[in-house]
Amino acid sequence: MGIRFVPSGKKILAGATIAASLSAIGIVAFADGSAGSQARPTSVDHVVYSRMVQKLSHGSLRLVDTFNGPDGLTGLVAETASGKGQKTLAWGLDGKLLIAGPVLDAQGQNLSLQAAKTHGLLPKPIAGGKLSRAMLDAPGFTVGSKGPLTAVFLDPNCIFCHKFWNEAYPLAKAGRIRVKVVPVGFLKPTSLSKAATILMQKDPATAWAQNEAKFDVATEEGGTVPAKTLDPKIVREIQANTQLLAQTGEVATPTIAACANPGEKTPQIFHGLAPDMLGSLAKGGSLLPSGNCS
Repeated sequence: MGIRFVPSGKKILAGATIAASLSAIGIVAFADGSAGSQARPTSVDHVVYSRMVQKLSHGSLRLVDTFNGPDGLTGLVAETASGKGQKTLAWGLDGKLLIAGPVLDAQGQNLSLQAAKTHGLLPKPIAGGKLSRAMLDAPGFTVGSKGPLTAVFLDPNCIFCHKFWNEAYPLAKAGRIRVKVVPVGFLKPTSLSKAATILMQKDPATAWAQNEAKFDVATEEGGTVPAKTLDPKIVREIQANTQLLAQTGEVATPTIAACANPGEKTPQIFHGLAPDMLGSLAKGGSLLPSGNCS
């Protein structure tokens, strides 16, 4: 019987894809979860928010629909100007503010995720083999020289990624496992700049190890000090990695692609880290450049 892992922890932003052109201005909003008596957004609301979306995305997005949101918020559905690709969800407030991040109620429920499901905005998760191939081709670095190869999305400010690293790094140094790290940046305002700073180094693996060695568990902040000047190409690569993570159906870290069981041909995708998961993966198959399992 194949191994099934139940993740014990992960850091998550939202299940819906948030366009990079809007996420840069995103904040987390809190609501009590009640929709109140707000009427259906008017044509005036649509015009106002349409202008906001176009301006803030520099013309890369256009508004296609609006709907009632909790506590006076207006749900906004946008798509690329070309009409191709995944639609994205944002929120408007009083015709003056645009919120690209998730809206949480007092119980911590992700109302943005619920709205994305209701309005059919969640992308279909990419197949394990296709995702694994894309992760192996994505900008990043590999630690370890022997053992089965796995791939993982990590955010430099993620506490569960920190736990993953503390378990994986000794195994990689001991030659029991190889890990392709695909850096992403979404959890905190410094995540993108820290990930880019690490990937800009001549030895990103060592730079990431230093980030984890200086990780502040109390504040859940990686130890990397963002560079004053970031390479725009590297920043775009981190953003592309984060968009690839969204194609798994959940923007959560760590997200792992691995061949958990000997003999299986298609990699499994895991959101989060289960107890002794890495020890088990060290005994499993290895990812191939094709995205399949050895």
